[in-house]
Formats: sequence, structure tokens, C-alpha cells
Amino acid sequence: MGASSSQPRHALEQPQVVMITGCSKGGMGHSLALAFARAGCIVVATARSLASIDNLDEAHPNIQTLLQLDVNSAESREAAVASALERHGRIDILVNNAGMHCIAPIAEVPPSLLEKAFATNVFAPIYLIQAVVPQMIAKRSGKIVNIGSVAGYGGGPWAGGYSASKAALHALSDSLRLELKPFGIDVVIVTPGAIKSNLENNAIQVYENLPKWSFYQQWEQYIKDRMGYSQKPGATSSDEFAEKTVKAVLRRNPPQYFRIGHLSFGLTLSYYIPVALRDRIASKMFGLNKVLYSKVD
Repeated sequence: MGASSSQPRHALEQPQVVMITGCSKGGMGHSLALAFARAGCIVVATARSLASIDNLDEAHPNIQTLLQLDVNSAESREAAVASALERHGRIDILVNNAGMHCIAPIAEVPPSLLEKAFATNVFAPIYLIQAVVPQMIAKRSGKIVNIGSVAGYGGGPWAGGYSASKAALHALSDSLRLELKPFGIDVVIVTPGAIKSNLENNAIQVYENLPKWSFYQQWEQYIKDRMGYSQKPGATSSDEFAEKTVKAVLRRNPPQYFRIGHLSFGLTLSYYIPVALRDRIASKMFGLNKVLYSKVD
């Protein structure tokens, strides 16, 4: 037998190439990049602004941050995927992490905000999957990891746009899982609960540019508080989220759904309780039980 045959099987395998969107500092993608790198993967970390990840490659030698990727730009998506494939020859795992909040009452949400939320949270992941999947099919292996949310099970007041976009991503992922299985490609839907990240800060920046509410001004503080609901004390750290998620994704047979984080069990369970009870709880939590009839100027 040759000398190489005595080496452990894992020593002969090439490290997996992982492409992650939305790796800006302070976010879940940043922590995922570090966790995948520590697990021995080659990580192609991307973000809309390279300045937001300029030190990430210094944190671990397995991380590369050469790719700027605006997930809402077809040209940017195509260039990033082509560059990663040219450099590494393959993308073994695609992690669709980039996302945006959409906090506003549905009756008054600006169409542009709702459209951007769906473009970022739903259409961009699908378009990236379409760009990456052909080479996965060619080698009959690969993993698609879509970062959804427990809010996709029903987000209650003020977060309907965000919840709807994540629910759509869940539904599309369910179809993808079945359609890609014959080609040896796994689809994992990660449904985080309350995870510490920069989501609240980003949401506040968007909210400050929205017009004043015509019908819901008296609930504005509740609407603002909704932006930070996942950032309250007790929220799971992004590092813990990333370590456990990466461990699950790298299993030979990864889970179809991976629920993780503070409040994730309770929020998932709430989807199955009677609607009347769920509505009563949500109305009390988000201030809608305080005013029965709103005066409209």
C-alpha cells in the first residue's frame, strides 16, 4: 500500500469552501465566518461594503474578504460567484445570511420598504442559489443554508413585512429541499430566535427615514420597541449561535430545520396555539389592547 493510504480519510479530503453573505462586523454573518473558519473550512466572506469586513481576514487565515457583494445587484451577485469559483473551483456551502428588517404597520408601510425587504430576504437568496447550484449539481454535492427566522412562523404586530418575507423564504426552501435532494444537495433552514446582532441599529436607521404615521402615531413607541425585541437581555450571543449552527450544518446529514436562540422554542410553539389566544397575547405585548378606537386627524 502507498504511503498516502495510511492517512486518515479526513486528512485526504479538501476543506469545504463556504460562501457567506452579509458578514459585516457586529452581525451573525461575521460570527458565522469565524466559526466556519475555525471548523477548518475555507470561507469566502462577503458584504455590501468591504470596509465593514476589512479586518475579518486577519482574524483567521481561512477567511478571505476580497469580494464585495450587494445581494440586490444582479451584476454584483454574478461577479462574486464567478470570482469565488475562479479562485477555488467550487462552492460547497452557500449561506444566505444577508437580510433586513421591515418594521411598520402593514396599512402604512411604504411600498419601497416592503419591496426592498422581499428583494433582500427572499429574491436575493433564490438568485444566488440559482447561480451556485449548477456547479453543485455537476459534482452531486453541496449545501444551501438559508437563514430564516422564528418570525416566519408569525411575527405579530408591526413586523408583518419582515415575518412575511421570512415565511416566504421558508416555503421556498421547503420546495428546494425536495427538488435538490436527487442531486445530493442538502437545504438547511436556520430559524434563529433572539440573537445579539446589529439588526436593531440597522432597523433604526431605516425607520428614521420613514414618514410620520397617519393612523398609528399613538403606538409609535411600541413600533420602535419592536425593532429591538430580539436584542433584549437574555438574547443568545452571535458567537454561540454561529458555533452551534456551523456544527449542525457540517453534519453528514444536516437537519432540514435548525431552531436556535433565546425565545426560539416559545415563539415556534406559539404558532400552534389557538389563534384567539395568540392574538390576545400579541395585542397585550405590542400595545394594541390599550386603545379600542383610534382618533384619526
